[in-house]
Amino acid sequence: MSKRNTETHPFQALEEEAYHAFREWPVWLVLRERELAAHLDVGKPSVRPPTAADTDPPSAKQRRD
Repeated sequence: MSKRNTETHPFQALEEEAYHAFREWPVWLVLRERELAAHLDVGKPSVRPPTAADTDPPSAKQRRD
């Protein structure tokens, strides 16, 4: 057996790493987006959804005497 057959090509490991990084990139992006969204949600105060009273026109909110 020659030494060349048992050794790996110098760029083979690099090529495999690049292939896996390319394949995993979309997954990494989704995970990073979730992480950033969670980080931004922690820092902002909770916002309540608008109620029916908030969506009424101003004339409907006036008190009728």
